[in-house]
Order: sequence, then structure tokens, then C-alpha cells
Amino acid sequence: MAHGDGQSGIADDGTDASAPFPSRPEAHGTLVIRTWWEPDHVHGFRARVTSTPFAEAGPATVTSADPEEVLDVVRRWLLARPGAGTQ
Repeated sequence: MAHGDGQSGIADDGTDASAPFPSRPEAHGTLVIRTWWEPDHVHGFRARVTSTPFAEAGPATVTSADPEEVLDVVRRWLLARPGAGTQ
């Protein structure tokens, strides 16, 4: 994705970020990670990961203070997308 680098529309992976979404509803998903500082926790932060599964109804939410757990949630979400194992 473009990150204010002056190249709007070009994603980091070389694809056109302004291209339209696929027409198949099961190909769409949303994942939002919100983090905040909590100095009393071992890792010093908390994260809330909210995702909309690709082919399922309703959002799922995970709250964690473990960076590895947050990364695992993101990894599982990415691998659940249609066609993830065919690349």
C-alpha cells in the first residue's frame, strides 16, 4: 500500500492499489489492529484485532498483550482468504 511516499495507487507488492475489488463477496475481508500503551503489562502494550472473515458472517475480536499472538491472528486471517494456498 502507499504510505505517503508520493506513489499513490501503487502498493508495496507492486500491484495497483486503486484497482477495483474482485466481484466475489467471499474474496473480501477486513482486519483492523488497534494498539495502545499499558505500562503495567509485560509487553507494555495491548492490541485488539477485529476481523471480518472472508466467507463467514460476523466479526471476530481478539485482545492480547502478546505480539506473537497478534501476528498469529493476522497470519491465520491471511491464510483463510480464498486462494491463499494456491500462490
